[in-house]
Amino acid sequence: MKIHALILSIGLFASNLALGATASTSSAGFCADRKSVSYTKELVGTRANQISFTNRGGLVNGGVCWWHSRLTRKFAYLAVFRPDLPKPSNRKAEKIIKSIRMGKVTEVPGFSNLYDFSRTFGQEIQDRLEKWQKGDGFLRQQWTVGLWGSSETTAAKLKERMDDLYQYVEVEGKLAYQMLQIKGITSHAWLVLNVEKMGNGYELEVLDSNYTSTSTIRYRNGQETINSYGGLVPITGKKAELRKLEKAVSKYCKKVN
Repeated sequence: MKIHALILSIGLFASNLALGATASTSSAGFCADRKSVSYTKELVGTRANQISFTNRGGLVNGGVCWWHSRLTRKFAYLAVFRPDLPKPSNRKAEKIIKSIRMGKVTEVPGFSNLYDFSRTFGQEIQDRLEKWQKGDGFLRQQWTVGLWGSSETTAAKLKERMDDLYQYVEVEGKLAYQMLQIKGITSHAWLVLNVEKMGNGYELEVLDSNYTSTSTIRYRNGQETINSYGGLVPITGKKAELRKLEKAVSKYCKKVN
């Protein structure tokens, strides 16, 4: 949900992400790009490939952070930008956004990146995010998911989660989605692009929908919470959703090749 608080230690990772990755602009390029396990992480690390606006709106104006992060990840995996084609109408843009939200590889005509597309069709994206939020809340009761976890845990359990996150992001090459349990009943979310192993912990590069650049989050062995938003416990989730995105890409590229 929308929380007006600074993340501790905001900063950019000094990595290849600083050089920027460009979005795929053809079917052949789309499939070639995704042969690299780090491509989608590099893509999301650049402003041009992020949604142009931050977390906002939603039920009782509480934000749509879960869905903002998930849609950003879906665009990174599924969008084939086609700047050589005419720009879509508002109605066509709505169908494009819905198609990507539903997990289908989809052409985005008239644009070369998500930032420009979302600047033009920001309201259509926001409407889809809010519909998604309502659907999860009322039809699939996903609001209860935000209440499962605790904003407190043991140092041993948090270390196990951080070790697992490192394996998932750095060894397996996944773009991770994490739900963040914050004190009270509040939950937030971010995407984890990179996890750097330090002598006594990890440094995470995250994309938080409340901000317009990636941030550095530090974890040190022995902590019981992450020092952000007043203390939080992260839970890596939506792994099945990511597997479906990968399958959609594989199926699409078999046809292209």
